[in-house]
Amino acid sequence: MTENSLTIENADRVVDVTGQVCAMPILSAADSLRDAADGDLLAIKTGRPADECDDIEDWVARLNGASFIGTRSSDAGVIAFARRDISD
Repeated sequence: MTENSLTIENADRVVDVTGQVCAMPILSAADSLRDAADGDLLAIKTGRPADECDDIEDWVARLNGASFIGTRSSDAGVIAFARRDISD
């Protein structure tokens, strides 16, 4: 997957955790991943600037059955991308 294909439009599922405080974003993403099919691309809209999301790769990696793919930054905040991988 190329960086250009990391978009909300290409995601199979979008989880908007804007305004949520820890640990709710993690729980929301985990719930969505649990319901996802193997190989689904999950976009997690954080609503936070990049300097507040420097640990996002770590917490996505902790989600059972998820592989961290990358992030995109926009005026609306960081969007993290994870792939459902139930073969792990």
